[in-house]
Amino acid sequence: MVSTVMGGRRSAIEIVRDILSLCNGGEVNKTTIMYRSNLSYHQLGKYLSLLSGQGLIDKNDDGRFQITKHGQKTLRQASSLIKTLRP
Repeated sequence: MVSTVMGGRRSAIEIVRDILSLCNGGEVNKTTIMYRSNLSYHQLGKYLSLLSGQGLIDKNDDGRFQITKHGQKTLRQASSLIKTLRP
């Protein structure tokens, strides 16, 4: 899932897109998101806090994350933006 718009490191929008995409595939746990998104534990915590605070993902009783309707809309918009900016 590591692809960059401008080369080099991924932007925040690319990381958000990657996390939302993983959560869109069903309920996933923190470890799965961390490894498949290639994030450190500290980075993961910041992004999950941001995304859940914005109502883009929800955490269920089992500690697994899933995307919300608002998150699906944001995922489509982020993917479109990244596709547009890609050289």
